[in-house]
Amino acid sequence: MISADLLQTYHSQLDGLKEVVRASAERSTIEPPDALFYENQNVFIKSYLVSACSILEAFIQDIASEYMLSIQGRINSANLPHNFVAWVAGHEKSTSEFKPFVGAKIRKDISDMISPNYWKTMKAFERIGIDISKPEVVAFKDYVVSIVEKRNKIVHHNDEASDLSFNDIIDAIDQFRAYTQCVFNAVVADPHLGGAT
Repeated sequence: MISADLLQTYHSQLDGLKEVVRASAERSTIEPPDALFYENQNVFIKSYLVSACSILEAFIQDIASEYMLSIQGRINSANLPHNFVAWVAGHEKSTSEFKPFVGAKIRKDISDMISPNYWKTMKAFERIGIDISKPEVVAFKDYVVSIVEKRNKIVHHNDEASDLSFNDIIDAIDQFRAYTQCVFNAVVADPHLGGAT
């Protein structure tokens, strides 16, 4: 089971970031404007966008890891014969081991596959057996792709991001909040898991 507390933790982080962005926007537009925020809006906007994407990536890693660990725990507790599982999985040439099959994946195995990139997220979830191609998740595809591409340009090419405003960052946070809710719903609805707690 995956606890709804996991989702709430990330929603709280996104909400906190949104409040910081709002306060920054206010400080840059008051009369007279706060010079630090007014003269450095671009720096703040870029860092807030990178932060929002980091929160999204951490959520995706954590929910995928929790799913993987939950399924792995169920497999391990089933006390299945190692040789039988290897045979069914098509690894007939594997070494015979007369012991229970033990899943041995760790968080790092999944975190190496995850990024806020929509397509990498889809592939990583597919790899661990979750279909998140539900219409409510796919509806965010174009938006998430465009924001993550903007983040990548900022991080890897020092893009100015002059086409973004504080309001754009607030919108991104709202969209990420809704997107994480849809991803969470898709994961906990997976028939192999059994639901949220």
